[in-house]
Amino acid sequence: MQTITIRNAIALLLGITLSWSVLAAEAFNSRFIDIGHAQLNIVEWLPESGSGELILALPGNGGDYSRYKLVGPLLAEAGYHIVVINQRGIMGSTGHLDDLTLKDLADDVIAIADSFDVERFHMMGWAFGNRTSRMLATLYPQRVASLSLIAAGGLVPALTEPGELAELLSNPDLTQAEKIRLARRTLFSPAASDEIVLDYVDSLQYWPEGRRAQRQAGRNTPVELWAAGGTGPLLMVMGEDDLTAPVENGHIMKANQGERLTLVIIPEAGHTVGLEKPEATSAALVEFLKSHPL
Repeated sequence: MQTITIRNAIALLLGITLSWSVLAAEAFNSRFIDIGHAQLNIVEWLPESGSGELILALPGNGGDYSRYKLVGPLLAEAGYHIVVINQRGIMGSTGHLDDLTLKDLADDVIAIADSFDVERFHMMGWAFGNRTSRMLATLYPQRVASLSLIAAGGLVPALTEPGELAELLSNPDLTQAEKIRLARRTLFSPAASDEIVLDYVDSLQYWPEGRRAQRQAGRNTPVELWAAGGTGPLLMVMGEDDLTAPVENGHIMKANQGERLTLVIIPEAGHTVGLEKPEATSAALVEFLKSHPL
């Protein structure tokens, strides 16, 4: 598969508009699933008819389902059943938080898949969630029909100023103006509208214990154990202006993984590509998913 730069992918989602996705963003189900050693909150969007192929999705570092609030409804409209997992310490999810590894977090996802009584599913990870997703695909290749990564880093250092993103994501006492400044410096393309950035900072929730546990799990797991993301079909959707997970991450993966990897680079988008360009992001995901059915 070739590297693709999307300039106008909206046509691939016929009849789906951004205004529709904003209205549909709240049309989801939220509930808890008991996996024995933890209770995890999930948010799911279901297709209008049928059960739909299952997508299990992880947000970024210490983040909650809201990263998918525009992409989720579009994937459901395309016929998929998307389940976003709020990991331990996030939105009421419970479970041991100390000295975890990415394998522990990947096993949580497998337990969620088992609760849906499915053998195979599509895996999706956004930002830091891509690391657990890649760990899962490496450990359980027989369970993963496809692996989609959004704003995936880990191989190339961020181009942001050290500490700025951590300040944004860990300090709820920042003023709105300070949040906007840091969000623009770390997460958004210069082309992002004030409205999009303001919506992000005003809806930002803080889950410090969950974020700490995920960061520790990342430190406890060598990169070489998860970087390849298994050997199955792999998609990377990257924002061209992403400073937190620079597109060079995608180019390195493409060089290393060859034809198994589809690399999609979306212009005028940063680390929050699915919020800045939800239609183009969803179009890339749907095209890839339809090429790799369960």
